[in-house]
Amino acid sequence: MDNSNKMVTVSYTGCFDDGHVFIDQTEQPIEFPCIDGWMPPAFIETVRTMAIGETRSVRVGADEAYEQRTDERIIEIPRDKIPANLKLPLGEMINLEDPSGQTYPARVIEATGDSVVFDTNHDAIAKALNFTITLIAVTDLDRC
Repeated sequence: MDNSNKMVTVSYTGCFDDGHVFIDQTEQPIEFPCIDGWMPPAFIETVRTMAIGETRSVRVGADEAYEQRTDERIIEIPRDKIPANLKLPLGEMINLEDPSGQTYPARVIEATGDSVVFDTNHDAIAKALNFTITLIAVTDLDRC
């Protein structure tokens, strides 16, 4: 079985080594090309050799999981740009919205009278990830 360079549809769950589930795509499967760079390498390698209907587990080491944590993802927002009634407990996750309306998760890491500092680095950065993957479908890639 070689699903390389094909479109694959998978459902999967992802958890950290402590068992905490960080993503559950079992209800909403995703479709992507089975090409290097679309998912972590171990994930792609696993899907590449699966048969439709098969379920496998794979561990992705922290060194190949998601991008590295960066200081550029630490942002400071003035208090006057934040709704006054919004509670911002330290350590809690909230959703920030950019000017285009796109939302993304951020953790409150500091709050003063003048500003609030958020960490928008993903919780999965620099952690090993464990996936349980079920291959649902394989189709040829459309060629332009």
